[in-house]
Amino acid sequence: MAYRLLLDTSSLTYRAFFAVPTSITGPDGRPVNAVRGYLDMTTNLITELGPDEVVHVFDDDWRPAPRVRAYAGYKSQRAPDPDDLPEQFELLREVLDALGQLVVIAPGWEADDAIGVLCAQLGEGERADIVTGDRDLIQLVRDGAVRVLFTVKGVRQMARYDEAGVEAKYGVPPHRYADFATLRGDPSDGLPGVKGVGEKTAAALVKAYGSLDELVARAGEQSPRLAKAIAEAAEYLTAMRDVVPVRTDVPLVSTAPARDDARLEKLQAEHNLEGPIRRLREALGA
Repeated sequence: MAYRLLLDTSSLTYRAFFAVPTSITGPDGRPVNAVRGYLDMTTNLITELGPDEVVHVFDDDWRPAPRVRAYAGYKSQRAPDPDDLPEQFELLREVLDALGQLVVIAPGWEADDAIGVLCAQLGEGERADIVTGDRDLIQLVRDGAVRVLFTVKGVRQMARYDEAGVEAKYGVPPHRYADFATLRGDPSDGLPGVKGVGEKTAAALVKAYGSLDELVARAGEQSPRLAKAIAEAAEYLTAMRDVVPVRTDVPLVSTAPARDDARLEKLQAEHNLEGPIRRLREALGA
């Protein structure tokens, strides 16, 4: 059985930036903490899980135009990346290319969407673990095919979600998680949800109705307060159809150049990456 490890590289690198001190720098004084953290995360995951293939998935656009057209508030209030982070994404991509690692993007879309396509492409007998700090990817969980490993404290402590785990945590099956998230909202993505609806109410509504359309059509069955909130949110609920679901039908671009040892040696010397690169090469070799 082929086993793929799908790394939400954009999410994990962001978390590595805040987990590893910015005092860790290259010889030129520029921070390399996020790159070092991500490389060591990858080493630990490979050592623990032993995948047949590792795929590093980057955002191409963290605010895709189709999502913004559907809902202008999508991620509109998110703070810019810290000044020392963007150039580390570029350095990480250089290192992964020199290592000969498989990198995938979905042009114009988020890493979530590229991962959604990769999961949809799994053949019979293939399975994948998604490593991420983004709850949106929980909707992709399918027993026997896709599991989500959600970062709690780096990759040393992860919540592991199969279908039963999603149901136990959120009260809904994975294939209804997008409806649940729409009703509950997600402040980190600028999504307000339905006024007065928290996780428990969202889960109860998802269980009671087969779709959000059915919920809106039968909103009068709720309390007057909730019925009013659902009616007032009808336009928002419609827009979320093009915002919350992870795409599984967008084109991908994959790169996996041959490993370039000379380039690796240059990069590790220039950026204080000798240890992380050595450890990752050893894990890949094993």
